[in-house]
Amino acid sequence: MVENSVLDITVCILSYNRAAYLSEAIISVLGQLDSPKEIIVFDNGSKSDVVKAVAEFASLGVRFQGSEVTNSPIWNFRRAIAYAQTKYVFVMHDDDKINPDFLQKQVEFLESNSEIGAVTCNGFIIDETGKRNGKYVRAGFVDVAPEVYKCSVDVAIRYASDGCVPFSPTVYKSSFVKQVDLKEDFGKFGDAVFFCDMADMGKLAFRSDVLYECRVHAGQDSSHSPLELVEKLEIFFLTRKSENLKDIALLKKLLIKQHTLRILRQLAERRNFFRALNGLFDKRFSITAIGELFIEKLKRKGVL
Repeated sequence: MVENSVLDITVCILSYNRAAYLSEAIISVLGQLDSPKEIIVFDNGSKSDVVKAVAEFASLGVRFQGSEVTNSPIWNFRRAIAYAQTKYVFVMHDDDKINPDFLQKQVEFLESNSEIGAVTCNGFIIDETGKRNGKYVRAGFVDVAPEVYKCSVDVAIRYASDGCVPFSPTVYKSSFVKQVDLKEDFGKFGDAVFFCDMADMGKLAFRSDVLYECRVHAGQDSSHSPLELVEKLEIFFLTRKSENLKDIALLKKLLIKQHTLRILRQLAERRNFFRALNGLFDKRFSITAIGELFIEKLKRKGVL
């Protein structure tokens, strides 16, 4: 019988009041083909049931770092990154799970690509019970070549294209991620800014390999995006720099289209109506974009 290898990586699980999900996350880490050097639950002031849940895995080497008070999720993320002393660090959410070959494949990718400082991947969507619903975190991005982001404009284009760079399954080179801070002032969009800042320092990669499970459940802060934060993020994206002028032009075009579509939806739904009216005179509102959006709608319906 061949024993599994021990990887030079610390797995940090960010936890807050989800004992049942947390237990599933821990089990998925313990079931890796190659084991991590450390598994630590960084709990953000949960109730006693979380402490008890983690205690059940103590004999298997799972450690617990608690907090007497509940701080921001970003505080907890920073704490985990600061702790890691291994070559690699993986910070996952307590409601997600990873496939048995996750650590093996992600570390292998970073070992084979010395110029890349962090790698994320695609994932299955699962419901509250852990059942896969046939959807992916990035639809249409399976069994294709990795995307490599060489600067913040590349990352911004991905988000402005109605895509994402999954935060939870990212594996970092510790020396790389410790040089970047996850900012508080962008709220739920802090990960997008974080990846932009990181890409300006080095390369990031997004693999099509489906290596984790992203749980969708009640209580997540994913259904509502505060308008002020959306606009703040778009303005941040517009300030990104690149030597590739075509990419700058593409990013601007995508952001104008997003802004125009948002204004049209607000007017149609009579949400933030007077603010939306003012948006008609914003330089980011475009009649050309309206035409492009209309053509795209016709194509989706099969008219064109």
